[in-house]
Amino acid sequence: MAVCNVCGTYVEDGVKSCPNCGSPIASAVVEQAAQAVNQAAEQVTQTADQAAPAAQAAPAAQAAPAFINSLNSINGNMDAKNNKKLDALVEKLDGKDFTASFSAGEKEDNKLWAILAYFGLLALIPLFVAKDSKYAKFHTNQGLLLLIVEVGLGIVSLIFSFIPFIKVVLAPIFLSLTIIFGATMFVYGIMNAVQDRAKELPGIGGIRILK
Repeated sequence: MAVCNVCGTYVEDGVKSCPNCGSPIASAVVEQAAQAVNQAAEQVTQTADQAAPAAQAAPAAQAAPAFINSLNSINGNMDAKNNKKLDALVEKLDGKDFTASFSAGEKEDNKLWAILAYFGLLALIPLFVAKDSKYAKFHTNQGLLLLIVEVGLGIVSLIFSFIPFIKVVLAPIFLSLTIIFGATMFVYGIMNAVQDRAKELPGIGGIRILK
């Protein structure tokens, strides 16, 4: 039991005020204050727990843009390197242009021989008829290169046709690619000759068999 500090009356536990004088019971006041303190402590703890993930997420959120920018920078550098490699490969495959090395008169006088140079064995005609023309010799070199490559690819296709598995699956594909390649190079060379250009055939035109 609790005792009233004012009048000395005994009261039951849990009673907040004295039934005799109406004064508040000291033990009840202390208990109420303790409960208020405990509730306040629980609220502080909950607030801290809720704030902790946000505090942990804040550095990650701040670091995310920097990480993304770093990835973008790496990706940009890789793209630049790949583009340079691709440009170098394209430049290597694409034939060099020597049109400026020949005069307009020489190109016009030898246009017929330049065109004949791409018609297979007819390339031998400008080789002897226009042997003094460097322009005709340039296109003759390109035409002979194309002829040699086409003959080589034709031999490979013929060999493939005797191999059981390859002749059924790969030989027709290889033959088709050979025909497409030959036709493409033929048209490319003819167009250069007709338009008075001295440009190498892509991929193969850099080889010199005629000096």
